Amino acid sequence: MKRLVIDIPALMESGVPVEEIQCEYLFHRKNPGPFSLLEVAEFASYCRQCRDAFCVTACPKEALERQKNGMIKRYNMRCVGCKSCVLACPFGTIFPEVINYITAKCDTCLNQLSENPDYLPACVKSAPADTFSMQDVAKEDPDKHLYFVGDHVAVKSPGWRQKEERT
Repeated sequence: MKRLVIDIPALMESGVPVEEIQCEYLFHRKNPGPFSLLEVAEFASYCRQCRDAFCVTACPKEALERQKNGMIKRYNMRCVGCKSCVLACPFGTIFPEVINYITAKCDTCLNQLSENPDYLPACVKSAPADTFSMQDVAKEDPDKHLYFVGDHVAVKSPGWRQKEERT
């Protein structure tokens, strides 16, 4: 399956501001598609996935939730901006939305890709080389630091993954 692959370390090393990466999604207010996508990708990559996730417990509106696979997921539209999760996170990996309830979400150009599998989204064309790409990725590969964020995005990042407990 083709996925949008984002190499976060390569993007950070490039020094190119995220605002310079283009997005063709028409429904963004100021078209911050790549920024919102990176926010989600970075949270998934850098969150330490604590066993006792204080951020999940602290949230009064269930905007953070532990998924069946053990990963913690953010629901921006449930957030009321109380910042309880920010205060509860001992590692500072939660970045609160500046404007509550107004969020842009990358649609990963699914319509265009369904019509043309070789289509390259604007973010892939405008991002520095080897930072955003469309690749056939069938499974996550922790040895290569490649993790899925949803169904259509893969993130390359050293990230924080807890080791399996030994019994």
